[in-house]
Amino acid sequence: MARPTLNDDERAQRRTQLLAAAHALFRATRELPSVARIAEAAGVAKGSVYNSFSTKEEIFIALLEDSFAGLLAGAVDTISALPRGAEAAAGAFADGYVAALSRFPDLLPLAGMTNAVLEKNLPVDAMLRFKTRLAAGLGAAGEALEAGRRIAHGDGTDLLLHTWSLTLGLWQALDYPAAIRPRLRRAGLAVLDRDFVTELRAAVKVLWRGALTT
Repeated sequence: MARPTLNDDERAQRRTQLLAAAHALFRATRELPSVARIAEAAGVAKGSVYNSFSTKEEIFIALLEDSFAGLLAGAVDTISALPRGAEAAAGAFADGYVAALSRFPDLLPLAGMTNAVLEKNLPVDAMLRFKTRLAAGLGAAGEALEAGRRIAHGDGTDLLLHTWSLTLGLWQALDYPAAIRPRLRRAGLAVLDRDFVTELRAAVKVLWRGALTT
């Protein structure tokens, strides 16, 4: 017997269900689980996953896209409430940005896998859709910053892109395996024993202070 065709609302609900299952599995292992495991966790047949996504990588690029959208929305909210003055604005943005980032704990691990895993196995059309939506969101947030701070066209987007690049690079530098971190407290290694959130807040503040005073 053929399975009944899902209507638009049911397809959207199924997509949400699959993404929630994939998110939970990834958070537990930091690995991309198989389609079979995602289907099992979601309580659906394996074949039905492919009605929503072509590959497991497409599932995870959707998670990445959702997380980016949330982070950019948080950045726009922070930008809209920035105080006047470069020093105060830089500090306020750094605090708001770090708080927004904390609401999406899987964003950095997923982003760190993008070039090595996701992009190599993702259909080109799906990757282009992701890049297009990311560019649109980044551009909109940049325009909000330019309008609010009266800075040159394009500089807002550049600043946000540099902020993200700094974020990902710093996270990759400080994301030590659990077995390594205690050993960093030994003599000669303490300079590497840094808290990511503390370092990120300080680095973003410096970046923004410099950008907003030029």
